Amino acid sequence: MMKLIHKFILLLSIVISSATFADWSTLSDHWYSVSIDGTKSGWAHELVEVEDETGNLKTTKVQTMSLSRAGFEITITVNSTFLESSEGKPISVETSQNAMGQIQKTRWVFQEDSIRTTTEAGGTPIVKDVPLPKENWLTPQAVKRLFVNKMQEGANAITYQTMTPELGTSVITVVMTKKGESTKDILGKETLVSSWETVNDKMPIVGTEYYSNDGMSIGSSMNAGFGAIENTLMSKHEALSPVNEVPELMVSLFVEPSEPIDNKATELSMHVKSKDGTKITLPTVGSQRATANEDGSVTIVVDLDYSGEATKGELANETYLSASAICDGTDEAVIAVANEAIQSLPADATDLQKALQLRKTVNEYIDNKGLSTAFASASQTARDRKGDCSEHGVLLCGVLRASGIPSRGVMGMVYVPEYGAPNGVFGWHMWSQALIDGKWVDLDATLPVPFTVGHITTITTSLSDEDFATEMSGILSTIGNIEVDVVSENSTDE
Repeated sequence: MMKLIHKFILLLSIVISSATFADWSTLSDHWYSVSIDGTKSGWAHELVEVEDETGNLKTTKVQTMSLSRAGFEITITVNSTFLESSEGKPISVETSQNAMGQIQKTRWVFQEDSIRTTTEAGGTPIVKDVPLPKENWLTPQAVKRLFVNKMQEGANAITYQTMTPELGTSVITVVMTKKGESTKDILGKETLVSSWETVNDKMPIVGTEYYSNDGMSIGSSMNAGFGAIENTLMSKHEALSPVNEVPELMVSLFVEPSEPIDNKATELSMHVKSKDGTKITLPTVGSQRATANEDGSVTIVVDLDYSGEATKGELANETYLSASAICDGTDEAVIAVANEAIQSLPADATDLQKALQLRKTVNEYIDNKGLSTAFASASQTARDRKGDCSEHGVLLCGVLRASGIPSRGVMGMVYVPEYGAPNGVFGWHMWSQALIDGKWVDLDATLPVPFTVGHITTITTSLSDEDFATEMSGILSTIGNIEVDVVSENSTDE
């Protein structure tokens, strides 16, 4: 009898829910094949719908890509839904990323004077109210209306401001410049297609987008350093066709230095330049001092006895202690790891002693070390104890924050001796920095020692929900485009 009652309640709830569901009509439905350097990697789907009763517009984008890192295949699926009114007023945004079972979710709800953001990545959801941007900006479908109108008016340059879930809650300025027109076969029909060079003020790369005369996106291409990422319009059946050869990204990005490096050295000087002759910019931070040269190259000195002073802005920056989806120092599992490490120290231990012990603990705590994890959060890593450099880096940042020590992530390259090439190689890497006594101290939890001279810092990131994606995009100008010449090193006995 109780089972029948439960079934009736369930049926009744379905009827009630379906009666309140909105009816949506499809405005456009497009599928794309995604390739990296000419090798198919996945697919993308964009669906635009209108709610029949309110006229609200919903833009849903899904992209899935499969990549290989030294033989480990990784699949990442990103899903975003942007809801806006017919007049272009933002209502809400929902995004999710599934990287080999590691799921991160974000929801924005636009309020009168703020954006209520909710982020979740394995731990307790983090809710914040972020001030609405002061700049005027356009929602996705408002951007499309502007673009179509300008294009049909014959404009050769279009500038607009918008907000994209991939780059956080800050406004970006996009500049599109028309490069030409050509006739192409699109879905079996000869179509006049215009190409537009596209840049924005948040990502240091140039893309090209292709459109038909009615404003339909035919595809896009972007050189991401490790290869050109291309989206090409095609039928759903073609877009979803199997990926036969997964693109290899890790090994192809290794950089062999001019000579082997002694990782036991205490100081190392290197000359870093771009392969294509463009200017390289590297920061002076932590153990690294960088000097720009007239030819666009940079000379860096990595000194284990040196730690760079934090700026006034960095000293006052609360995000280095704050909880975020990727680095939550308030998560109970992260706190447990931190407490386990600290309890072995004397009560009067210094922050440096705590940081060194936390680094050692994270190195030992992650006992399933490998490349099969894409980018798990500190909360997820504290629970499953597996991952590569990024998991070591964000967990160390998390336990540092749980212990009251400000921290941030570092992206760059690490030297691996006797691997990949006669002189060893630099591979792309992530580690941590702790803010101790006003200085940034480099700490690498993947190593048996706190740090080595075989590191090249390209960018640092606060790991905040608002700025993480924009900060991480800074590596795109250097990844796959670096050459390293060893200048000198000071060695020490083991």
